[in-house]
Amino acid sequence: MDDPVAHPPTGPEQEEGELEELYDSPLERLQLLGGDDEAIAAFLDEIDVRGPREREMLRELSRSSPIARPERFDDDHRHTLVALESLRRHGHHGARAGGSLGPLRAPVEFLVELVARYVVVSYCKDVARNLRNLYWLREMQSAKGSREHELLQRARGDAQALVEITKRREIGVPTFVIGGLLIPAGLTLSRLASGTTREWWIALLVGAIGVAVGLLVSWFVLRGAALASRRIRLSVTQPLSELWRTVGNCGVPPKDQSRRFVIVAISLTLGVWIVLPLLVTLSLAS
Repeated sequence: MDDPVAHPPTGPEQEEGELEELYDSPLERLQLLGGDDEAIAAFLDEIDVRGPREREMLRELSRSSPIARPERFDDDHRHTLVALESLRRHGHHGARAGGSLGPLRAPVEFLVELVARYVVVSYCKDVARNLRNLYWLREMQSAKGSREHELLQRARGDAQALVEITKRREIGVPTFVIGGLLIPAGLTLSRLASGTTREWWIALLVGAIGVAVGLLVSWFVLRGAALASRRIRLSVTQPLSELWRTVGNCGVPPKDQSRRFVIVAISLTLGVWIVLPLLVTLSLAS
């Protein structure tokens, strides 16, 4: 009588066993595929993982080394540090926004550079924290005594020192000065909105001053954000992108806040053109 163990299952039973073996540990299968992007994409299609976040997550989990390009790590890390040093020194200086304003040039350039300073300093702090955390995580994941562990340990020490170096206030104006400017402006707008201003000429004057101040502030914000964005792209964007590719499977590099400042400036411009005239109209009508 035939021994059932001597004959492997065939037909549907064999296919089911192969599928169970295939999908028992998809992470192991992905890790075996290594850096073969086409094979990884084909396997993800087989298990019907089509969401971009899920596919990216599985690609990150499938990596077999804490550093994608260890032979380039030292150079890319050093280039990023050089770029950050240059950005901190030059990133918010040398504005030429008020070149034709005569005696008003100095205060105009100061305000533009103040906005640029906030964007540049906050960006440097964000990059330093991200580098430290990324290196630290990859160091913990690397095998003790390996080349990757040595590279990451040394780079993590640099990044930790960079975090200490970049502990600097984003803005150089005391908080009470900003509060002293914003509180009276807010009280004036509140009076317009509540209709307590009875004289029409006072309402028109306050509205005109509000529009002028809003447009000036939005102009300063736009010019400062543009200055910071240009200096960041000139110095740090390219080496930081290369470093992120060298480490590999770590998302996208940190972004600066210049786009957020542009949105604030545009919103402020729309507000002074729409909201303030509306408040003046309501105040006069009441």
